[in-house]
Amino acid sequence: MNTVKGLNKTVKTEKWAVVTLSQDGMVLANRLAKHLDDRECHIYTKEKYANETTKIITTDITTFMGSIIGEYQIICCIMATGIVVRAIAPHLEHKSSDPGILVMDTNGEFVISLLSGHLGGANDAARLVAKRLGAQAVITTGTDVKGTMAVDVLAQKINCTIENFTDAKDVTALILNGDPVAFVNQENCDLDAVILPNNIEVVTDLTDLNNLNNLNKYQGIIMTTLDTKKADLPIPSVKLIPRKLVLGVGCRRDTPGERIIQAIQETLASLNLNVKGIKALATIGLKAEEPGIIEAGTFFNAKKVIIPNEMVQMVQSRFEASEFVFKTTGLYAVSEPCGFVASGFGKCLLEKQKLGGITLSVWLDEN
Repeated sequence: MNTVKGLNKTVKTEKWAVVTLSQDGMVLANRLAKHLDDRECHIYTKEKYANETTKIITTDITTFMGSIIGEYQIICCIMATGIVVRAIAPHLEHKSSDPGILVMDTNGEFVISLLSGHLGGANDAARLVAKRLGAQAVITTGTDVKGTMAVDVLAQKINCTIENFTDAKDVTALILNGDPVAFVNQENCDLDAVILPNNIEVVTDLTDLNNLNNLNKYQGIIMTTLDTKKADLPIPSVKLIPRKLVLGVGCRRDTPGERIIQAIQETLASLNLNVKGIKALATIGLKAEEPGIIEAGTFFNAKKVIIPNEMVQMVQSRFEASEFVFKTTGLYAVSEPCGFVASGFGKCLLEKQKLGGITLSVWLDEN
């Protein structure tokens, strides 16, 4: 559960699994774990090599990998690369969700970024291990080899999700080839900490691009946008969706999650806003454990932000009051004050909507 700034907040530690099938591998695994004391690190091995701090592999390696692949951000395998490839292959889903997979030799000389180098963090993890153990990181992703930037890395750096990964692959190929690409930052994502390759040029917005009649100078376009309307462009393009939407949510007790999900989808569709841009669902403490809100948060991969009653009371006079809501919650409004506070007092895109026992308001977090 997340809370607003200034209140207690749970901080999740990156979870690593270190997997090995040999005695030499265990020696390296224990050494690695000592150098990862700032991570939550679990070592897995066969029973005959285990000690009191390790977890035991009780199945074949392929079945075992399937059992942990969704539990860790990084999985470091100290064994032959071929074994790892065959063991993980049946369990891979998509680059946007697969964990970072590393492979190390038992001597600890090399650490290979095998899978999910960018989105899964394997490239950075390989560099981290190499630095701490004095090993050599082996990274083969094209953009890293050439010192340029893939679309998925750019999206990650500016806290965006990719609308279509095929589009991202096509535009990344252009970047890698050195072709000129326009970056249309319509949502004003923060680029202060981003160093773009020389062949990516920042353009103020798509209107300026068309008005200047210089579209022909580019081979591809990257754009940050929350808009779901299809861009009619004659060259390859990819949309990056910033996670900036905050929804204030109120509902009657035991409202089904599917109804809340549908209400959110229909509300954002009416505004031509992409659901991938949802950052958080905000509500009051009374609704903190409401199953439908929890289900909706999981469905949209959105944080659940609980606004304390005291903070709601400080801002509720700005919004339409409801005697019914006051009788049931002790507050005169829920959806709008929660969305307002959780968005960092952001811009209201849609005032409270009453949707059959569900109230929604939509806010833009511009911080």
